[in-house]
Amino acid sequence: MTLRRKILFSFVALMLVNGLILVFMIEAAYLSGDSFNPEQGDGIWAPGLGEVVVASALGLGLASALLYWTLERLVLGPLDEIVRATRRVAVGERTVIPFSGRRDELGQLAESFNYMASEVGDARAHLEDKVKAAAAEIEKTQKDLAFAERLAATGRLAAGIAHEVNNPLGGVMNALARLKKGNLPRERADQYFTMCEEGLKRIQGTVRRILDFSRQRPEVGPTSASLAVRQSLELVRHMLEPAGVALVDEVERDDPGQPGKFLVVADAGDLQHVFLNLLINAVDAMPRGGVLTVRCERILSWIVVGILDTGVGLTLEEASASFEYFHTTKPVGKGTGLGLSIAHHIVVGYGGALTLNSGKGQGTKATVELPAAGARQTGRQGGLAAAPRSPEAAP
Repeated sequence: MTLRRKILFSFVALMLVNGLILVFMIEAAYLSGDSFNPEQGDGIWAPGLGEVVVASALGLGLASALLYWTLERLVLGPLDEIVRATRRVAVGERTVIPFSGRRDELGQLAESFNYMASEVGDARAHLEDKVKAAAAEIEKTQKDLAFAERLAATGRLAAGIAHEVNNPLGGVMNALARLKKGNLPRERADQYFTMCEEGLKRIQGTVRRILDFSRQRPEVGPTSASLAVRQSLELVRHMLEPAGVALVDEVERDDPGQPGKFLVVADAGDLQHVFLNLLINAVDAMPRGGVLTVRCERILSWIVVGILDTGVGLTLEEASASFEYFHTTKPVGKGTGLGLSIAHHIVVGYGGALTLNSGKGQGTKATVELPAAGARQTGRQGGLAAAPRSPEAAP
């Protein structure tokens, strides 16, 4: 019950009590007085009692109304204004109570409130500025971390990709040595020239893939998630045979009849970074060999990429902490603890979800879900999940 109603009910009760007391006093005086004589037929009600009751009720009502109006003007109204001003301050508005010039306690309260509201507004503005600055600093740090992790992954790949360059380079050098002698038939010389050209193109393609992966500035636009997965597979393919890992490629190719089937609005380099990190993690999780299954398909309005390994898997605690910065289960010097956290940040930034489903000794399934370009989203929500796998879910 509001204060206004309590006061109103109090006035009504006071008026009723005063009226009853007045009636009781008149009756008591009448009944105990000399003029009351039942033998002469006098009634128990005092003469003129009705007129007294009516006049008293009107007088008490008028007095109560006047008192309530005074209380409303001096106390209740200003309190309502203070309550409304408090609510405005709570939602971030700057406000001033107009009756702070009064010299009574409410005027002092209004003056104190106005000072507090001014201080709160200044503090809120200062805090918003600090939050904006902190958000900008966090965004810059995340970009720097993503670039650092991308360079680290590129450097790690460089050692393995060296033979991708050395093999064709050796063939080119051998062909040039033969050509340098100058005693080859024309047909044979043309074959060596063709070998040199093909070898140099292969080297150029390898270097271009590394440079594309390492570039820092994103170029967001429609890009094929299926193509990004295949390009990432090419970068790690050299790691599979030495690690004893068999590849099961279930990546759906782009359909010429549906050119937009696997398109997502993202940066191709960002997608390669995400898929490459997940592929490297999958290979590292199978130190004794295993099976790597890669899928890319469209489900309703979502592009779903699944990377499954038959490796050592993760415990519930490890899976839950996988997306935290600097958390890694790899040996010292082999992992930075940034890969999955940055990959998750990238995927969520494009409105998608990165989830891990794993169990110790049961392998791991990493799933990337991205909204298809130009499609209305149904059936899925972006987010993060890290959960243990059931044995039957192993790839």
